[in-house]
Amino acid sequence: MKSARYRCGAFKVDSDDRRFSQDDIEIILEAKVFAVILQLLDRPAALVTRDELLDTVWGHRFVTPSTLNRVIALARRAFGDDANEPRYIETVHGAGYRYIGPVEPLSLEATELKARFGPPSNARLPARVQTLIGRERELGQIRSLLDEHRGVTVLGTGGMGKTQCALEFGRQHAAAYPDGVWFFDLAALHDAHEWLRALALALFVQPAEEAELLASLPPLLAGRRALLLLDNCDRIAPAVGSLVLTLLRSTDELKVLSTSQQPLGFLGEQLLRIPPLALPELREELAGERGLAHIAGAPAVALLCERACEVQPGFDLTPANSATVVEICTRLDGMPLAIELAAARFAVLSAGQVLERLEQRFRFLDSDLSGRDPRHRNLLALLEWSYQLLSVAERRLLHWLAVFMRGWMVEGAIDVAGVLGHDPPLAVDLLGGLVKKSLVSVNTSLAPPRYVLLETVREFALQRLAESGEERLARDAHLAYVRHLALSIDADIHSGQVRERLPQLMHEDANIRSAIGYASSFVEGRLPAMAIAGSLMLYWRGRGNYHFALRLYEVALSNADGQQSPEHARAMLGYGVNLLFTTKTRRKVAPVLSSAADEARAFGDSWTEACAQAYLAMCFANAGEVDEAERAGNAAATLAAGLEDDLLLGLAGLARGWIHLARQDAPAAIEALRAARNLGPDPHQHHFIHTYLGLALFLMDRVEVAAAHLLNGAKPAVEYNNLRGSGGFIEACAYLLARLGRLEEAAQLLGAAMRIREQTDISLINFWIAPHERAVEVAQLGLGSEAYEFQIATGRAMRNEDAINLTIGIMQQISAGVAAD
Repeated sequence: MKSARYRCGAFKVDSDDRRFSQDDIEIILEAKVFAVILQLLDRPAALVTRDELLDTVWGHRFVTPSTLNRVIALARRAFGDDANEPRYIETVHGAGYRYIGPVEPLSLEATELKARFGPPSNARLPARVQTLIGRERELGQIRSLLDEHRGVTVLGTGGMGKTQCALEFGRQHAAAYPDGVWFFDLAALHDAHEWLRALALALFVQPAEEAELLASLPPLLAGRRALLLLDNCDRIAPAVGSLVLTLLRSTDELKVLSTSQQPLGFLGEQLLRIPPLALPELREELAGERGLAHIAGAPAVALLCERACEVQPGFDLTPANSATVVEICTRLDGMPLAIELAAARFAVLSAGQVLERLEQRFRFLDSDLSGRDPRHRNLLALLEWSYQLLSVAERRLLHWLAVFMRGWMVEGAIDVAGVLGHDPPLAVDLLGGLVKKSLVSVNTSLAPPRYVLLETVREFALQRLAESGEERLARDAHLAYVRHLALSIDADIHSGQVRERLPQLMHEDANIRSAIGYASSFVEGRLPAMAIAGSLMLYWRGRGNYHFALRLYEVALSNADGQQSPEHARAMLGYGVNLLFTTKTRRKVAPVLSSAADEARAFGDSWTEACAQAYLAMCFANAGEVDEAERAGNAAATLAAGLEDDLLLGLAGLARGWIHLARQDAPAAIEALRAARNLGPDPHQHHFIHTYLGLALFLMDRVEVAAAHLLNGAKPAVEYNNLRGSGGFIEACAYLLARLGRLEEAAQLLGAAMRIREQTDISLINFWIAPHERAVEVAQLGLGSEAYEFQIATGRAMRNEDAINLTIGIMQQISAGVAAD
């Protein structure tokens, strides 16, 4: 996607930041909607055919006409447009669409390159979808408790609104936590260590045993004014409490807000039991308008009325229905989830009809399970009632959607529904029905929106799925969807859509892990497991979480039993690439990459073979086996040229640069890397090429130009939060500073880079060792041992983002007025 910014009357469209805003207020759009708008704005007043939109936005993949119709409808909605009297997007019947509104191209100002500390996109708070009603007192209590204490647990039965209350607190008080509110949903986790690994991954710490993580995480959180919001701790509460206590004892500013049905049990934990929503007091002296206002002001009634209005816009609380509405809320014990489920039925039933059905359901349940908490019994009854009112198709889809982990995009529901025999329009209608009936929640702050089952509903649906005997079929459909998703995202990354697809896939980690684990457990699933892992090679390389990716590759390849296939070759390639950047004895990587290349050649997969040969060349270059590296590099270049693939040509050029660096031939490395620097759509590959070009130029004593290239290389690493890439940038800057005699700064950055290498568990590539040792030697001799160690310690104590931003400023200063040639 090319860089472009437009003003369209009150609207602004920015392709770089992927922002669509009205009067400077951002409107969240699905990625495809945003892409279609950009295509129309690129050719204002001109016809853009349906085929052109489908080819450009969907990349030649089969898409039903209704999909494009839906996206155009959402684009019109974003502009507040009317299809019958269009002011922005006009339909050219039988041909396509035309943008007819005001449009003014805006200048592309240079954006500030800056690293920031905060949660990654998959650990951020979901945006507010509906107003939280009746919890003002509890929000104030949470604030008071967290002002005085560091750990608060919101307790309550399922469906009491603990999650929504905690989320709303996080949104309202985000400014009090400048280092971020970090949200983790623990509902689907089997043990507390899974959460600890998720926290480590969010902080770019590689997976390890619990004791090691508890030693490495606190220094990264020390001094951080951050809030960890841990939702649905119920099943693993005591173990989570133990981890929370260790983190709080090891840090000073960190605070934790959790939700659970039982206390976490850590020392200093403050408990806040969240009650049902208050019901109105029915007093005889309150009558007429005064009495109606009193009833309407009760939180339970207010929630029911507001949600009922959403599905039945003409609904109003009246003297005629007020007693019935109060009785509904009373029957439901003021439980928010139960009230919302009942309110969804106001779309087709009157208040009296809703109450009548509740009475029938609860009379049946009152004689059963007498030991159960009444509110749980009421919620179970209401879930059962809501379930019985679903159509057969809605029930079955609800069952199958329960196999998704932490949500899904609309395409997931469409794919799963397709297995059930439903076409995409019907699938979207069924999903919409589940949303309207409050059984599925939607997070519209993400692009595209994500749908999720509340854990109470998910447990209910999974139980029904098991009872139906269709769980294996549902998990097969989930596996097929994840496989399709991985393949499509791989294709999109190849076509240059990294900015859109990388953040989206971060929300699918749990689904990817679940699908690979499931597929690897039986013979027929081995190929899909390897296909998923193999398709994600570019994604994992861009994320930089090599150790996490390795675990998935190991699972996917665990039951291969020596059977070769194109999927096995691609998975071996991904495994070898991640090994290359994590294994300290890198020579053992060569057999994996050699096997991937040989196997790909046997199946005629030239792309995988070329990629494996390029990384094999880098592996040999790093091991000092230059002749072997030359052979592999030549093979990669020949295959890349034959395929005319710019990404592969750039990768082959990078390998050639490594070979020349291994030979200590910096001029040849510069020539090879310059030729490769702008090839292909992968920004992470551009980062690598510019970084090594900067290193080669530094070796030629061209410090200013080296700084300019290193800055260019840093941009994607900082933008995509690739900490290891940013660490290499800091390291190289230290070498430049040592060469320039700025020894205190050089030593500080050496210390900061050292800490990042330890955090990410990545060691130096061999031809970085000589300039590194030279920089250390110069700094030690120039400063003296004591002063050198002081500056190293100062650098190690720096926060990662502070070290990155300091380095950016220094590099900008060094390269001022010099272009990256």
